[in-house]
Amino acid sequence: MNHSPQTSPAPAASRMPTDDELREVAASLRGMRFGSVTIVVQDGVIIQIDKTEKRRLRNRRDTHENGQS
Repeated sequence: MNHSPQTSPAPAASRMPTDDELREVAASLRGMRFGSVTIVVQDGVIIQIDKTEKRRLRNRRDTHENGQS
């Protein structure tokens, strides 16, 4: 009986992100000035990308007090 070593698939944790996944992450960051991007990984696979963007609004009164119109 010949026992050849069985090759098991690489654990998912060692899997590199695909080009599509990296493009999605990059798209989430594009144009963002303030905020955060959270990448949710399950079993070594990106399953969700959450983007929280903050927009800073200036108070009109503050703008006029600083001599800007």
